[in-house]
Amino acid sequence: MPQIILKQSGQNSADFSTNGAVITVAGVAVNCEAREEDVTQIIEIRQHDGVAQEGGEGAFLAQIEIPARRYVDEEGPLGEDEQPTIVRSPVPFDPNRVALTLWPTN
Repeated sequence: MPQIILKQSGQNSADFSTNGAVITVAGVAVNCEAREEDVTQIIEIRQHDGVAQEGGEGAFLAQIEIPARRYVDEEGPLGEDEQPTIVRSPVPFDPNRVALTLWPTN
C-alpha cells in the first residue's frame, strides 16, 4: 500500500483506492508499476470543470510520486577479456515505496 499523505490534518479529500500497483483517485486510475522509470515520476490528478483528469489545469486533487526504478548488480558472463561482466537487473516494483498526496477538497 502506498504512503498516504494529507496536505491538511482532518481534511476532506477526493475518493481514492489502491489495489496493488493501481491507485485510483476520483475515477482516474494510474498503474504505478507500468509508469515506473529510471527517474522519479510525479503524476498530478486535477479537477477542471468538475472533471478529474491526469495533469492539465484545475485544482489539485492528488499527486502520485513513483520513485525511480531500483537495480541490483549481478555478475554476468565473462567478457572478451575473460573478466566477469556486471549485469544490472531491475528490482521488482514495490507499491509501498509510492506516495499519494491528497489535497483538500470542498
